[in-house]
Amino acid sequence: MSPLPPVPDAAPATLAARFAQRLTVRDAPPPPPSQEPAAILARIQAWLIPPQGVRDARTHGRMARMLVALMEHPELTTEQLQAAAGLGWRAGCRMALELLRRGLTERERRGRFFYHRLTRAAEDALLLVAAGPVGAAG
Repeated sequence: MSPLPPVPDAAPATLAARFAQRLTVRDAPPPPPSQEPAAILARIQAWLIPPQGVRDARTHGRMARMLVALMEHPELTTEQLQAAAGLGWRAGCRMALELLRRGLTERERRGRFFYHRLTRAAEDALLLVAAGPVGAAG
């Protein structure tokens, strides 16, 4: 291992300026997390895995698409949730019930339709997830 090159003779002000610049870069806030829809969807999918106990990527991808749709609209029918997730009737109903079972949504029957909306706890949690972790990019 070769020794470090000698430090050039520099005026203390130059050294101080370089050191101050290094500390400025060190203390600069990191870039904010991406707010692109795909990045938010990925964060929601990642959020669903550990605390919510979702086992496979397809399931949490479908549930995440439903949650994003409910973030964009105050309430949706089961059929609208199915369309948002790209699912058929049976799988869409199963995913909507799974969101309900996990306490992420609540539903109300009006006539022949069930209307789903996010619970207050889910709204609070998803706001933090969509905003992204403080100090993280992507």
